[in-house]
Amino acid sequence: MSNVNSNRVCVILLGMGGPDSLDNIRPFLYNIFSDREIIQLPGGSLFQKPFAKLISKLRYKNVQKNYAQIGGSSPLLKWTESQKEHLEFIISPMKAPFEIFIGMRYFRPTIEDAISNAINANFDKIIFLPMYPQYCKATTGSSFTEAKRVLKKHPNVKAVFINDFHSNTAYLELLKSYIDNNILEDETILFSAHSIPEKFVDENDPYVSQVEFTAQQVAGKRDYVLSYQSRTGPVKWVGPDTVDETKRLLSEGKKLFIVPISFVCDHIETLFELDIELKELVSDHTNIRRMPMFNDDRNFGSLLANIILEHLDD
Repeated sequence: MSNVNSNRVCVILLGMGGPDSLDNIRPFLYNIFSDREIIQLPGGSLFQKPFAKLISKLRYKNVQKNYAQIGGSSPLLKWTESQKEHLEFIISPMKAPFEIFIGMRYFRPTIEDAISNAINANFDKIIFLPMYPQYCKATTGSSFTEAKRVLKKHPNVKAVFINDFHSNTAYLELLKSYIDNNILEDETILFSAHSIPEKFVDENDPYVSQVEFTAQQVAGKRDYVLSYQSRTGPVKWVGPDTVDETKRLLSEGKKLFIVPISFVCDHIETLFELDIELKELVSDHTNIRRMPMFNDDRNFGSLLANIILEHLDD
């Protein structure tokens, strides 16, 4: 690395990742269940991978059916690549050389691949930006752990980790504008966030408090309810559950505008869990509408670019 210029800075966008085909759902699930940062299976670390292999074998066919209903693959990488292009277009003229890489925690392109590509391109400083507004050790924390594991092999590379942007003014304004521009006057906001095990909160994980802050800031004077989705497994999860709250509010005659508050783009949690499964589980889905996600919105790219620019000199 003796030929590396210390001014060479790049960014790695971090995400969960998703299967690129129905055939790859099983290895995707195996990667998730192998991660003890988010799922601590019985028997300790020695039995984690055997259990992960068994669970992924038992569950993948049902998950395949879900992905088949949203086109057969996850669109997460596509939307992340769109934001990558926006970011490079904005930042490259101001900071050259500059490049964006993508590292997914549980599928290709992996975090290790992204770091290797950055180092092979002679970047000696990497800014890691998770595509999660709120910090949770099961998402951002797990990705950071993996990045640090890989970086141990490259001690000359400087790393900057951006924990979250849940309170970023531009992010809050953009999310609020999505609500204001799409909600109907007679609708009640139902914020839906990905749930986490209650033990994480007991261990002082900031995720729930950050979700609550974001919801309070963007709701303004509107009434709202905060709920949590994607609760699976035998552990105690943070609630209330999105399906239960939807049923309760509909029974009270409410019309609902669902805001997926812990997500920035469409993937299985929005396209299947909210758009398909939720509506199948309630009696009157005609009174449910969901907010569109940022996806390839250039305004989202602009606010991410400003966050990155703030950390160029860290």
